[in-house]
Order: sequence, then structure tokens, then C-alpha cells
Amino acid sequence: MTAITHARVFRIAGPIVLSNATVPLLGAVDTAVIGQLGEAAPLGAVGIGAVILATLYWVFGFLRMSTSGLAAQAEGAGNPAERSATLLRALVIGAIAGVVLILAQVLLFAAAFRLAPASAEVEGLAQDYLAIRIWGAPATIALYAITGWLIGLERTRGVLVLQLWQNGLNVALDLWFVIGLGWGVPGVALATLIAEWTGLALGLWLARDAFGAILAQALARFSDRAALRLMFGASRDIMGRSVLLQLSFTSFVFLGARFGDVTLAANQVLMQFLEVTAFALDGFAFAAEALVGQAHRRAPAAGNGA
Repeated sequence: MTAITHARVFRIAGPIVLSNATVPLLGAVDTAVIGQLGEAAPLGAVGIGAVILATLYWVFGFLRMSTSGLAAQAEGAGNPAERSATLLRALVIGAIAGVVLILAQVLLFAAAFRLAPASAEVEGLAQDYLAIRIWGAPATIALYAITGWLIGLERTRGVLVLQLWQNGLNVALDLWFVIGLGWGVPGVALATLIAEWTGLALGLWLARDAFGAILAQALARFSDRAALRLMFGASRDIMGRSVLLQLSFTSFVFLGARFGDVTLAANQVLMQFLEVTAFALDGFAFAAEALVGQAHRRAPAAGNGA
């Protein structure tokens, strides 16, 4: 195993810090573009719609974290078949989860607005936003898996390229659809939807070696019971942590909605400042995941002479 040095840590964390910093900046651009409309309701609608989707999606955020750890372990153990199988399992889970969210969208959004009632105008605009964005659910959740896999293999420059593409395209389309074409809130949603699906295509290309000559061996290991138990065990624990964390952020927006459109809009702006720091610091956490995972060695099975 390559020695763990400060340079190696920064080589892994640096691209992640830069790529994660672009995530809240995208939210800031959405806020700025919609703010040009000069009304609080569209800004509040985008804010509450984005938070609803982020809450639903981040329930499946365990795919990013569990995939990075398991891929790193397979890489450290010199097992390319299991490394590829880890990504395949996560992609299948992501696709299924995305389809379930699309099918259940009416019930999910109705429950969300019941918990966080807003003005009729905000809810109407938010429904328009959500009706478009929800079709990106399979792509967004699958991208958690691809991002985690790339991080586990220390390919964080690929993650940076992926984020820059998605967010750059999203910003460009935001400006075109909202300011150029005057599509308002639906324009913001459509820009994000296009960025999500093109991002998935780019992510699959960046992880293309998982689908090359090793694919047949990976498919043979896809339903390995020990690997599945390990994945679901890690995912269960991470999912609990993710739900609690996301609820704390969601409650900030939902409670603000009860104080009116202006307060809701102001909270959306304040959240962007908080996320810039939080997302950037995650880079060092991701570096630790990759390095610890690759250093991990499973105990030899009993009776093999070890």
C-alpha cells in the first residue's frame, strides 16, 4: 500500500473540497436568478422544493458513503471483480429507489406540504418545480453510487470534473431558461433535470472500467451473500445517521415557511452560507474514507492454513 502522507491526503481531499464548494454555489445561483423576478414567492418555492427533494434523496445518501468504503476495501484487497460488483449493486439500488420516488411523488409531496404549509402561491410554484425535478431521481441517486465509488478509488479528480460539468451546465441553463426565455421556476427545475441526467452519463463514462473486461466476473459476484450482508449492514447504519442529519436542515426551512414567504426566502439565502463551509470540509472526511478502506484487511477464513 502506498504510504499515507500529507501530500496524499491533500491530493484526495483537494478536488473534493473544490467540487463540494460548487454545490452550494449552485444553490446561490438559483437564488440569485430567481431573485431577479423581484418576488418572494418564486424564491421561496424553489427553496422549499429543493429542500423537499434533498430530504428524499439524502435518505439514500448511504449509497455514496457505503460504496466508497466497500470499493476502497476491494481496491486495497486487490479484488477488481468485487470492486466492480460494489458499483453494480449500488447502481441497481439507486435505479430502483429513483423509480419508487417517481411512482410515489403525489403522496410524498402532499405529506411534505402538510408538514410545512406555505402560502397558496408558494405551494403552487413549488408543485410545478417538483413535478419536473422528480424525474431526475434515478439519475441523482445513482450518482451517489458513482461518486462514492470514485472516491473509494482515490479518483477525486473525476468527481471534480463531474461536479463542474453538472453545476456549470445547470448555471448556464438557469440563465438561459429563466432570464433569457422567462420560464421562471419551471426553468430552474428543467435546468437541474438536464444537468442530472447528463451528469449520470458522464459519471458512467468516468467509471467505465467497472464495465469492461471485468464485467462478467463482477456479475457473477453480484448476489454474493456475504458481500450483500456487509453492504446492507453498513447502509442501514449510515441511513439512520443521514436521516437525522437531513431532518435538522429540513426543519429549518419547514419551520421558516410558517412565518411567511419573506422569512422562507431569507432562510434559503442563509442556508447557502452554511453549506459552503460544510461541503468544503467534507473533502477531508472523504479522504479518510478512502484511505481507511484501502488499509482494511478482512481476517482470513478459518481452515485456510492462515
